[in-house]
Amino acid sequence: MKRPLIAALLLLSAGEGALFCTCDRRSTPPRVSFSRAAVTNEMAVVPGGWFRMGSEKGEVDEKPVHRVWVDSFRIDRFPVTNAQYDVFVNETGRDKPLYRDNDKCNAPDQPVVGVTWADAMAFCRWRSAKERARFTLPTEAQWEKAARGEDGRMYPWGNEPPDKKRATCEITEKMPRVGLCELGRSPYGVSDLVGNVWNWCLDWYDKDYYRRSTGRNPAGPSEGTKKVVRGGNWVFLGCCSGTPAYALRSSRRNGFHPSIQKKSIGFRCVSTGPLPAGDSIAVAAAHVPTGNSNE
Repeated sequence: MKRPLIAALLLLSAGEGALFCTCDRRSTPPRVSFSRAAVTNEMAVVPGGWFRMGSEKGEVDEKPVHRVWVDSFRIDRFPVTNAQYDVFVNETGRDKPLYRDNDKCNAPDQPVVGVTWADAMAFCRWRSAKERARFTLPTEAQWEKAARGEDGRMYPWGNEPPDKKRATCEITEKMPRVGLCELGRSPYGVSDLVGNVWNWCLDWYDKDYYRRSTGRNPAGPSEGTKKVVRGGNWVFLGCCSGTPAYALRSSRRNGFHPSIQKKSIGFRCVSTGPLPAGDSIAVAAAHVPTGNSNE
């Protein structure tokens, strides 16, 4: 992203008022300013290696626990923000997100929501072309490795129950901005993995997939009707799952039809390296809303 564009977006973000968030701002000073995080999504490196995926204490779709290898990759430290997605919309002519004008979730440094799975993938292709690197959505295994590390922790920060310093663990008036809960970072420095927005993943969802998952770089079923989403969210936090402590577990799985547009679903990108010389990427044209919106 060019410096003049970054500077303009920083000025835009700086003019935004403070938003309500249940995260405790007194915890630890953020390493990246909220305004800068809105326009420059730094990436964290997740080294290749084995980890244990799933939970025997969770839902049936989290079982059985199984050993998985994922190759090294980079993942966005924060969800993609409204400011970042606006640049994509302006450059490609793609439709703006469904909730872009909703005052609960339209600040530059809030996660973009109301995007379909195809919208998120189109953003990844656009980013790939701009940065000359391979960007896509994380596989379910990549997301869980980024959240849990290799020690099998229950939450990105460890095994302590969620609190206001680590995650949005109460229903909020407005969607939290990115990067507020610094004590909720994963072992690799990834923020907002639980309690802010669900993240679209690359895989098709199948509640029984773990029973036949491959051991190395699993990419999910070859077909399906729903796409995986991961991470608790600010709208339905704890809904139908007992408590936030249960809903925010890093092994928790869910799935939605890829055309749905919810104000609880956003996304982040992963990258596995630069594009080979001569590769080109087609950037998707404007998206026609499907009408499958649902808060």
